[in-house]
Amino acid sequence: MELARVISSAHDFAVLCTAYNPLHKELYSGSQDCLIKAWDAQTGQLLRKQTGHAGWVTDLLYVPELRLLFSCSIDHTIRVWSDKGKQAQVVELVGPIFCLSWCKRKQWLLVGGKAQLHVYNVDAAAAGRAAVQRRAPPVTEAATVPGGPPLLAAVADDGNKVLVEAIPPLQGAEQCHTDIIRSIVCTDMGFIVTLSYDRAMYIYGEERMTTPTRVRKASAARFTAVAWDKANNWLLTGAADGCVKVWSQEGRILDELMHTSDQAAALCYVPATRNYWVTGQHGNIQAFDPRAPGDVTPFIKATSNLQGGLHVTQLRQPPGSDVVIACTAKRQLMLWRPNPGAAFRTFTARPTWMEAVLVVPQPDSEPSIVFSACADGHVLRWELDADLNADSYKVGEEMPLHDSNVLAMVYSQDLDALITASQDTTIRIHWQNLRGKGGGGVCTSAAVVWLSELKCMQHSPGAVSPYQCCRQRRVQVEALQGLLSQMQTAGVGHPDGLGPHSRAAVGAAAAGAALGGPTLPTQAQDDGAAESTKPGLDVVLSHEGRVTGLALLPDWALASVSHDRSIRLWDLHTFKPLKMVRDAHETGLQGIDYSPDRDELVTWAMDNFAYVWDAVRLTTKYALVGHSAEVTQARWVGFKQCWVTAGDDDTLRTWATDGTPLHQFAYMGGSVQYLFVDNMNGVVLVSMLDKATRAYDLCSKQPCIKYVGHDEVVRGVDYLPEKGLYITGSWDESLRLWHRIGHPSNTPKAYGGLPDARQAKQQQEGGQGVKGPELCRLPPLETPRALQDIKTDLVQLFLTNMASDEMGERQEVPLVDLSGLGSQLRDLDRRLVKDLEAVAEKIVPVKRGSKQGIPFSSMSRSARRLSRVKNDRQYGGRQLSIQSVESTKSTKSQV
Repeated sequence: MELARVISSAHDFAVLCTAYNPLHKELYSGSQDCLIKAWDAQTGQLLRKQTGHAGWVTDLLYVPELRLLFSCSIDHTIRVWSDKGKQAQVVELVGPIFCLSWCKRKQWLLVGGKAQLHVYNVDAAAAGRAAVQRRAPPVTEAATVPGGPPLLAAVADDGNKVLVEAIPPLQGAEQCHTDIIRSIVCTDMGFIVTLSYDRAMYIYGEERMTTPTRVRKASAARFTAVAWDKANNWLLTGAADGCVKVWSQEGRILDELMHTSDQAAALCYVPATRNYWVTGQHGNIQAFDPRAPGDVTPFIKATSNLQGGLHVTQLRQPPGSDVVIACTAKRQLMLWRPNPGAAFRTFTARPTWMEAVLVVPQPDSEPSIVFSACADGHVLRWELDADLNADSYKVGEEMPLHDSNVLAMVYSQDLDALITASQDTTIRIHWQNLRGKGGGGVCTSAAVVWLSELKCMQHSPGAVSPYQCCRQRRVQVEALQGLLSQMQTAGVGHPDGLGPHSRAAVGAAAAGAALGGPTLPTQAQDDGAAESTKPGLDVVLSHEGRVTGLALLPDWALASVSHDRSIRLWDLHTFKPLKMVRDAHETGLQGIDYSPDRDELVTWAMDNFAYVWDAVRLTTKYALVGHSAEVTQARWVGFKQCWVTAGDDDTLRTWATDGTPLHQFAYMGGSVQYLFVDNMNGVVLVSMLDKATRAYDLCSKQPCIKYVGHDEVVRGVDYLPEKGLYITGSWDESLRLWHRIGHPSNTPKAYGGLPDARQAKQQQEGGQGVKGPELCRLPPLETPRALQDIKTDLVQLFLTNMASDEMGERQEVPLVDLSGLGSQLRDLDRRLVKDLEAVAEKIVPVKRGSKQGIPFSSMSRSARRLSRVKNDRQYGGRQLSIQSVESTKSTKSQV
């Protein structure tokens, strides 16, 4: 949820109630000044004042299906208003009225007073007539606010009765409360729940309104607020003692939330995030996740602007909408609305920059492990907080691996190790032992894996040759076989039969003896020795300059690039270099990526091109040439089988597997800082200098969605597959989670999640269509038939901007120099005339007023206009250009 609008000094007195019109995007507020005000929810502009009540306006209710606004007051009246501000009916009751509720199943209006419950039917015909009434009522002098001028109240049409009493008022201890009815909730299952200051709860059935179920002393203090959790069919209540309880709709207590305040002033259920928002004595909002249940305020405070000092007195989530409205003690109106491009969760741990993010999926549906690299050389391992159970992560371990910035990270499943590259010119292999969490332990050296594979080779001697080639290295099978025979002679059996510590010790010794590599310390040492040699557990490789990129290759190989302009291949068996290419670029290399589909590498430096290399021979195959400025990122796109590059010329470019340019996408956001390819969902995420991250499907030039929320540039992006969330790390010292495209919480209503019409047609015809993201990128706007032949950028820009308005984001187009405004307008006029004339020439008129035999009345508006233009030109009539009209006028004046 994003704070979209704050209206200051909405009324002269305290604001008591609010309502929302989702059709017109209007916000209604009622106050102690006896006024109802209508506001534009998007701009915050006051639209009108609706007068009529002679006392405090205690509640407002807008019903979208009726297009009517209901209001109640302590002046003993209920008033019905059209959405234009016309008062349609006034219903007078005995005693003040405090709350309203709408029963959609029965089309009832429920009215709560002091020890009375009123039920009204709504006359559909009268409601329809009232809804279309305009705001032009006669006025008459009404009551006066104490100390203020007289108000003007609209006279209602008593002949048009919208509300008709359904049943006699419910009163008495057997049927109703004995004190003020504070709130009424209507459930989807046919229950009506009322809460009162008498601390009791009454549960009515729609078919048995006169025999309710009573829950006496449901709270230790008077009820102050109530909300309905539609997703779980739970009732949420708040009392004056600060106790927040969760109830079933039958009246059973399910849970009690921990609340830090001594008074729950207001609460509501937020359907967009499925959280509970609760305010306390000081008006600060706390967010609870019902799955835990637990307080998730620290994770959404920055995104939802839930800062202290708001002094919220009332929270409301209007039915039929996805917004949240709050009233404050400072007479402010605050409106939150869901933002698909806002962060879902925010986490902070260390006051230092985030330089890289890496997600390591776990087997057996276990939650993924997240690593974040910091600018001080530390790496944090984040784990899902199982205790909170609210999609929140906590730091499980902090690892000081380097002396300066960690610039790249990869994780080797074979080694079960994290490999990091740093500005201090080193590459560090840090053993994680993530697979050994379940017990039994896992060897921290790769030697045991070799010995296990060697045992299999020994049982099938014909399966491999004496020397097994693996890319550019040869594993000395004979030497390892000799070591294995020595182990068996010494009484050591198959490595799999050893315990975890013995297996590690034997494997490390075998590795050092066989290949002449470093003898790796293991966890087989006693505690004191292990503590003394712990810094030596990691393997350190080095370049001559800072290491800027890493890429894991098959067959236990690692590729790295550096500012020393070299590409190096490392053997992860021996931790020695396999091959090195010096002066791979003329400048320091900035990154590297690997294509598993083609067994190729791509590298880029401070040049306007990128090189594609053969990953086996490490030779150049072709170059990606086309950018006019420095290439900042390059990746292999598996779901499109192409390369994608980003440059400082503000373009994204895709390339075929032979280096041929395919498409070009212009963007506005500054230099690309990071590029992530999500092959699961078929999008490419691009983080730019403007601190935003945009998702492209590479089918259109416009982004599918724009993620905004970081205060500094984003330096790392990855994907959590089990959660359907993206995770980003930034220089603002935070990690943030974002909903992927197509996620139920991230599907704009304008799309509806429906497939593209062309794709649906292809599926009906038996074709597979084009694989793309789960969410249709744009609403189904189609070019009119009369304009289909016009291929100008103006028409495409117009249609795209219309579609982007539905998405909440307009197309980003380059700024144009408007210094010569007159010449610009003349050029625009000429282009419009030229385009319209080109279309008009293609229309063959059968007779005046028709197009190709089509009746004039059945033609579209644009087609009729073009038909008139063509016929007028044919008969010497009107001209199209403004200059021609002016010349015609001057000619007539001379005549």
